Amino acid sequence: MAGIAGGFTAGVVSNPIELVFTRMQADEMYPEQCRRNYRNILHGFTRCIDEGVLMRGAIANGGKLAALCASMTCVYDWCKENSYYFLGPHWMNRLWATGVAVGLGTAVSMPFDTVRTRMHTMRPLPNGEMPYTSSFDCAKKMVFYEGAIRWQGNLGCFFTGGTAYGGRLFAICYLSQYLLDYYHGGSMVSEFWQPARFKYQSGIDYDVHEPFTDGFNQLLVSGFRSQEDASANRPEGYGKLVTV
Repeated sequence: MAGIAGGFTAGVVSNPIELVFTRMQADEMYPEQCRRNYRNILHGFTRCIDEGVLMRGAIANGGKLAALCASMTCVYDWCKENSYYFLGPHWMNRLWATGVAVGLGTAVSMPFDTVRTRMHTMRPLPNGEMPYTSSFDCAKKMVFYEGAIRWQGNLGCFFTGGTAYGGRLFAICYLSQYLLDYYHGGSMVSEFWQPARFKYQSGIDYDVHEPFTDGFNQLLVSGFRSQEDASANRPEGYGKLVTV
């Protein structure tokens, strides 16, 4: 729920930036007389305010980030933490966990991103009306006209460009998580949140990536600390538990 709420809020708040960004990227695809020709982001904001479209597609953009935050983080942590017991501290943990998380994130978030892109870049029809009245209307028309089997269509219309979308997401997630783990795991930080480290080796899974869960775990083991030596990894390591 926290991922959904946080992602949706961030998507709605950042929608004006996404709107201008998407329009500036797609502008070169239009004929000269149809281009918006934003000079910079501030000029784009001004033009969008004049049009009254600054929050157009905000629901779809919020849904995209909500889907990403809610689907990827927990799956990544679960895959990486559980494979640790089979592979040990190996680079493959991060690689395959990122691949699984990105695959799921792409599947659940790209339909929202496709709707967002269409809402941000749509132009009036010859009769003066807009193709879509809302994000929901856009998704409904895509399913009805482009995804219907009777029109020789399918729901692949929501995943056009999925390879590029997933590749970009994989690069962002893998590199950022690698640098985060390297920073925290290399004894270069003393903050409260230290995700890539097992502090208590007494059978408690401490490889967590959530600061609030981390704090709860610290509270649970505050009265029982194990000595951090090789014996803690042995079945009889419970003998090393001491009450602090």
